[in-house]
Amino acid sequence: MGLLRLFLPRELHLVFKAITKMEEGLRELIAEKPNEEFRGVYVESGLSATRKNILAPGSIGVYSGGSNYNPAQVIRDASVKAYTEKIDEKLAIISDKSYAEISIADMEILISWTRNDETQSEHVWNPVAVAASINQLSKIKEHATGYVYVDRDRELDANRRETAGILSGGEFSAVPDDKIALYMLRTKAGGHKAASWWPQVRFPNGQYAFAFAV
Repeated sequence: MGLLRLFLPRELHLVFKAITKMEEGLRELIAEKPNEEFRGVYVESGLSATRKNILAPGSIGVYSGGSNYNPAQVIRDASVKAYTEKIDEKLAIISDKSYAEISIADMEILISWTRNDETQSEHVWNPVAVAASINQLSKIKEHATGYVYVDRDRELDANRRETAGILSGGEFSAVPDDKIALYMLRTKAGGHKAASWWPQVRFPNGQYAFAFAV
């Protein structure tokens, strides 16, 4: 290994890092169930686990039970203004640093209105795959609702790892962990940057995982 050197374009490097991180999460989940209690990986309806012209062999992402995911960065220019206003209206009844129970359908809508910055992506956060995973989890667990946590005017600026989270420990644990949780943080506008909503999803603990094409 000391003599091995691997040269990759940035795009492939990010993909391989993302695959490795998600595979580690799946291995940890399986290791927690040594008696083969965990055996299955759900492949999302409408999403392929792989594709014919695959970028790299094994380029399959996994969202595993008990893990959380978020975009590395969100778009903060004028193009997000309309979506920000839609989310503002949708979450207006929820005060800062608090959470409420909402329908799975509303949770999927909120995710679809967020705008992650693809130029900074690590290819872990995929809004289509996240929403589809939430939908399938609701069917498996027979949950019609989940939790949404809201906070506004956050001084969020720097990129985040897409599996590391963007919240403090206290905020993260403030929401019950028996259902899917969506944390919605509204970044503070300033200078040339517009306000934008930065999402983070926490999947509840359980013997499951969802696979999708990276």
